[in-house]
Amino acid sequence: MSKRKFTDEELKDIIDKLFKHFNKTWILESEFKPYLQAKGYTDEEIEEIWGQAYERGLIQISSTPVNGDFEFTIVREEEE
Repeated sequence: MSKRKFTDEELKDIIDKLFKHFNKTWILESEFKPYLQAKGYTDEEIEEIWGQAYERGLIQISSTPVNGDFEFTIVREEEE
């Protein structure tokens, strides 16, 4: 199955809306995944979104300690 390729404009719009919705500079996977699923994206598309956004420099990838474990986190620096 071919992977979906998002345009720069699509990715920027998705990421902008995601960070505007949560109103913070970092978002846990347990937050962004259900949000994007509710918008109609499949699990594969969600993985493509964060992967392509990372490759294009729109986000950084990190992990955040949650309840003694680590959770995948996407991060965007605050704009000046």
